[in-house]
Amino acid sequence: MTSAPRKIYTCTPVAFHANARFFTRDTGLVSRILRELGYESKTIMPLPWYDDDDDEHVLRVTPAQLRSSSWWRSRELDAVVLYSWGDPRYTLIARAIHRAGIKLILQLDFNGHFLPCTKFPRLLREWAVNFLRAKHLNYADAIAASPVAKIHLLGDKRYGLPIADKCRTMPTAVDSCFTYSGETKEKRVLFVGDWEDPIKRPAYMRETVQLLLEQEPHVQVDICGNFGPACEAWWQALPSEQSRRVHLLGAVKHDELPALYNRAMVSVCTSESEGTHGVSAEALCCGCSIATTNRERLRMVHWYTTRDSGTIAKDDTPAALAAAIQDELYAWQCHKRAPHTIAQSWQQVFHTAQALPRILKAVL
Repeated sequence: MTSAPRKIYTCTPVAFHANARFFTRDTGLVSRILRELGYESKTIMPLPWYDDDDDEHVLRVTPAQLRSSSWWRSRELDAVVLYSWGDPRYTLIARAIHRAGIKLILQLDFNGHFLPCTKFPRLLREWAVNFLRAKHLNYADAIAASPVAKIHLLGDKRYGLPIADKCRTMPTAVDSCFTYSGETKEKRVLFVGDWEDPIKRPAYMRETVQLLLEQEPHVQVDICGNFGPACEAWWQALPSEQSRRVHLLGAVKHDELPALYNRAMVSVCTSESEGTHGVSAEALCCGCSIATTNRERLRMVHWYTTRDSGTIAKDDTPAALAAAIQDELYAWQCHKRAPHTIAQSWQQVFHTAQALPRILKAVL
């Protein structure tokens, strides 16, 4: 008689649309990979239901149920992967899962940096938030995070060794379709993001691209994601010799992105801040290298440039970032970047199908 599969569900405390795109990232992707690994898995999220929800693989519940240990106990689960971002607002959910006797894996999307506080009210607020965050993280049996996050937790007496020791390397969930296919890399630079989001710094991106085009006459640039009228107007105003080398691709489907990463040499992050920055993780798994700025709030992306995988600009300016991209292109030209090596090195870190079993083995 075959035994029933173990039950490991995922949970996100925000009522996202549970459509096809949802199951390509974060809790949706983790739940899908769990099913592929032979576990029973659904994603638990707050109400309401949406017309595009995948009803078979989603369980919508009330906020009160999420905070109820008896409700969690009634599900008879072996483990839960909770995407809480380490946010103290969701501590009652973490506590309920813990008190139900269910193994809890917290996914910590965290770049290892908090803004410094100079004014007393803000300092007091930060102290309170960190105290509550430590309480939140302490309910976990394992914390899926990056070495950057672990170093921060270890060095902060509010968290310390008991919490840092729970960290297991799985910074962000990346689908196994993001892999290097072995094709020859082109002198091509890739910018992927929502370019209508000010956090991504669209004007900064455009200035960086223009400087790069002026300095590198043979480079091609792909810009993916919503870019809006400002980007369209900028592109139209470029000299024709430059505009023909810039490709505004718009929103690209999930299964079409790997081909773009595969042909590009460099993926660029221009953001003000990022947690784990899935775009850079996907790019590395496809053998790209990374170029980014020296902003403190990009510590995770800085880590992605290790293992001969990228360059950090000397300053937080478009000119410095364009120079860093040029340094990367030169490194490729000099065979100091190896796509197979980059891809293989980072896939074991990011591919959920490889990283998640190691965490489950440690907690189950």
